[in-house]
Amino acid sequence: MDALEDIIQAIDTFLTQGTEVNYSEHQLIDHLSINKIAPFDQFNISQSKDLFSAHFLCMHSLYHLQNRYYQEKTFKLQVTLTRITRTPYLQGESELESHDAVKQYYLDMTHYFETSEEDVNNLLDSFWRKFLAQDDQKAAMEILKLAPDASYEEVKQQYRRLAQKHHPDKGGDTNVFKKISAAKQLLDRAFSGCT
Repeated sequence: MDALEDIIQAIDTFLTQGTEVNYSEHQLIDHLSINKIAPFDQFNISQSKDLFSAHFLCMHSLYHLQNRYYQEKTFKLQVTLTRITRTPYLQGESELESHDAVKQYYLDMTHYFETSEEDVNNLLDSFWRKFLAQDDQKAAMEILKLAPDASYEEVKQQYRRLAQKHHPDKGGDTNVFKKISAAKQLLDRAFSGCT
């Protein structure tokens, strides 16, 4: 597939000529589009299907490049959803690679061809629901004056303390009591598997 090789070469050149160690996927997609690397020059990333296609092809190419670097023992390429990091290959680094389900997903081109626009919209909708839920959980933890990684036991104990302090029947503020109760209810749902 010549088009794939063109994408991989363009990414390799970008990483080689760059002055940074870390890059975002957006920087790579932007580079591919500006340099008219097909099909990135034709994507309209304001459209959900084109956004998915650009994302998928970028990740697919990055994982191929990661494998190439590993075989050539030239660089270590770490690929995450938020950052692409290229560092020199160090002799003696672990030769064993654990199973990476994300990598396997992006190396399977059937996902690129068989994912419909409806599938993409469902994926985006699911992502945003989870993202906003995490935001809500963080806010709920802040209302209860807890660390973001507090356990459900800590949530229950802290809620009891704050509820006693702010309960309207004990002279507390009704609005504060409502806030901590709403935060506890949200965290009850978030921790539903932990009760």
